[in-house]
Amino acid sequence: MNLNGIKTIQPNVLQQTKPTAKPAEEQTAQVNAEPKKAGDGGALKSYFAAGVSFGGHHCKTSNFEPKKLPDVPCCCCGRPMLREQDLAVCKKGVQSTSGDKLAATLKEYSKYMRSDEKCVGEILANQAKKSGGNVSDCMKQTGGNLRELTGQYANGILDKLNAAATDAYKSDENPVADLIHQAKEGIENNRGLDRSTFVAKLEKVGGKLNEEQQAQLQDIAMDLPQTFNHVQRIYDKYENKKPEDISRRLFSTALTTAEHIHPHSLGGPDNTANYIAECAGCNNPRGNMDYADWLKVHPEYPRKAQEHIEHIEARIINGEIGSDYNDWPVDVKASLTKESGGRMKLQVLNPDTIANMRKARGTTGNVTVEDVRAAYEKQEAEKAEKA
Repeated sequence: MNLNGIKTIQPNVLQQTKPTAKPAEEQTAQVNAEPKKAGDGGALKSYFAAGVSFGGHHCKTSNFEPKKLPDVPCCCCGRPMLREQDLAVCKKGVQSTSGDKLAATLKEYSKYMRSDEKCVGEILANQAKKSGGNVSDCMKQTGGNLRELTGQYANGILDKLNAAATDAYKSDENPVADLIHQAKEGIENNRGLDRSTFVAKLEKVGGKLNEEQQAQLQDIAMDLPQTFNHVQRIYDKYENKKPEDISRRLFSTALTTAEHIHPHSLGGPDNTANYIAECAGCNNPRGNMDYADWLKVHPEYPRKAQEHIEHIEARIINGEIGSDYNDWPVDVKASLTKESGGRMKLQVLNPDTIANMRKARGTTGNVTVEDVRAAYEKQEAEKAEKA
């Protein structure tokens, strides 16, 4: 759905705990919290002392321009994010309906739900069709049978994954099938399912596939709930709440936030070179966890970060973000590369290319993500010629 006339630029997408990490139920309250200013404006310069080019400018999280745009894909999970005004549209649509209309509304807005919320949303939608109730009624009616219903949802994702893997291998020898069988046995025997462990195993057994095929399987698997307990926690807190509270909870993790790449609690400053736009569902649980650990929770991050940057580059070129952000792609690439210990290998446009494309846009119309990718190739070719 195009909320409030939102114009979208679609990225090309195939379909532990630290002391500061916050549980999912607390995320809504965290979203609009303004971080304290860093005491040392040079903190990030010092952190990137190993010859990394640093730019950016001081900026409060509330004034980070990519955060203000509609329909931006999260830099971590890649799902579309919501501004507060967009969330209000989703919330109103869910809280004011019941029965088949509620089921249809939940399905329409499911793209804005994160994995645990998406599981809850499907359970509630199925119940709404049966009982005709509102979202609060449906939550009360399904709470006593939640583990079984969560298992049914997870099995549906696993079936979808198995079908995609079978198609990818083009033969009866599908090594992913054994992994899926083990996962289903765990669900049947009431052991539940841990998504991080499952996805790590999936990455190992899917090694014969090309990158595009592996990405497709990974994206399907990331729709699994993190654990059954994550779904249970949502019910524990919201099962007896009003429709408006439940409706907001389903979408609050999709709210756009400005994530500090080098954690604010560890000296990362309020600076555009230290910001990426992430949903609350990814930002808040990370806390000050380093990327080596966080990439185990979200192994799709490097791919989604590339898609996110391409999306933002297109919107900078199209004039939706000020020209003072022309340097942001180069700056944030340096920040993510350093912070991830080189795990992030990103491709970005240099400021001159962005400025030239913005200048030429008047005769070519709005730039798309595909145009950005073509510009990468041209930029690299020019670099090779000079070398």
